[in-house]
Amino acid sequence: MEWSKYVLSVMVGGCLLVLYGKKGTGRNKWLFGAGTGTSLMAMELAVEYMLNKAAWEMALSIMKGGAIFSVIVLLGYVREWFGSGRNLPEEKELLHPVRQWMKEYQESFLQLSRSFCMTPQPVEGLDRGERLLQLRLAENRMAAAGQIQEMSQILEGAMERIYGTQEDGKLEQEIGRRMKLMGVQVEKVFFYGPRGKKRQIYLVMKTRKKICVPVKKVAGVLSELLDCEMMPDRDSRTFVGQERITVLFVEGTAYNVLYGVRKAVKKGEVVSGDNFSVFWLPDGRFYAGLSDGMGSGLQACSQSELVLDLLEQFLEAGFSKETAIRMINSSLVLQPDARIFSTMDLAAIDLYTGVCEFLKIGSSASFLKKEHGVECIHGYSLPAGVSGQLSLDPFRIRMYDGNLLFMVTDGVLGALPVGEEEQILKDLIGNLPAGTPAEMAERLLEQVEAYGGGTDDMTVLVVGIWKR
Repeated sequence: MEWSKYVLSVMVGGCLLVLYGKKGTGRNKWLFGAGTGTSLMAMELAVEYMLNKAAWEMALSIMKGGAIFSVIVLLGYVREWFGSGRNLPEEKELLHPVRQWMKEYQESFLQLSRSFCMTPQPVEGLDRGERLLQLRLAENRMAAAGQIQEMSQILEGAMERIYGTQEDGKLEQEIGRRMKLMGVQVEKVFFYGPRGKKRQIYLVMKTRKKICVPVKKVAGVLSELLDCEMMPDRDSRTFVGQERITVLFVEGTAYNVLYGVRKAVKKGEVVSGDNFSVFWLPDGRFYAGLSDGMGSGLQACSQSELVLDLLEQFLEAGFSKETAIRMINSSLVLQPDARIFSTMDLAAIDLYTGVCEFLKIGSSASFLKKEHGVECIHGYSLPAGVSGQLSLDPFRIRMYDGNLLFMVTDGVLGALPVGEEEQILKDLIGNLPAGTPAEMAERLLEQVEAYGGGTDDMTVLVVGIWKR
């Protein structure tokens, strides 16, 4: 199985650690990283050599082994930093060499990325098939270069996240004292509040007796102590019991959001090739995404579902929108078999400020219904998977109380008269009666279907925000 090689490589690194490691010398992380990365690289190169894989695939395996080695060493330094920080708080100056090392490593990734971007000299006398092969290899090089460059950004983001998580002994004691009165034992408190972002608090806690305390009651105590509204994360548990749990508390948002979706399947097909995704993140952002797979039916559905699943996983892991979309595009370009093309229409709404940021990758126009009109929002990028060089042109707009965002796939516009589709859709949206987002999505799709021009899957996603 695919994961077995990773297990074997970790076991090799562990054996080296047991045989030659020594506590306190600082070389354990290097032994473990070298054993794990080298064994993984050797196994992949052996398999690829026997299968006569291309040279660029072997190069990617070498880079993967080096990346595993480097990440393990970096995590070793971070672990040492945390350990020394608890025992020797006065030695904060020792943090700077680690951060400097991380920046140097990031620069090395950027240099490696630039080396992949070097275009080889064209060879004369090649037939059409050989030229297409050269073009495909060049696209793969650019896609690999993009992934390496994004890896450097991921390392920087991870380090900033670590440095942004701090402790506050005095406030932790006060929180523990107040929680004790409620029968809750607080074991640890972590504060995350980088510059320009809202505060987040992680509480590791459990109850002292056989009682259950509502998490919202804990949030009320935190609100009093911090002098701002704190609320539990959407995915947190409802009650604190005798089992130790970690709960994330975030600052209360200024807006609530509701959404509704309506879909229509292309005639003759069983499933729609369109998919949608909506989710909230702890930083106070709500994400709504649409994806239209190439073609229709089950294959198109699988493609669009894969794109949205990857996008959601990347964003929930803490990657930026741009990094997530570029990584997904690179993975689609590097597919060994037939090309996979999918559109991506992403709207990220900051529920603290109401600012909505759009990233449109080959997607149709969206429409924002305001109090006195409807605004059309366009995008001009190619679909994901077409080229390794993806042009991202974010567009920001401010949403206010009661504004509604209508996101549609190209099948909706394709069902309307050619040349007038956007204006007709604006008029239909502007004349919709008030209702919930789900009701408005259903009414809009019914009115579009009444034109009788639908020849593709159609999806309407409506998102509205309201003041809390």
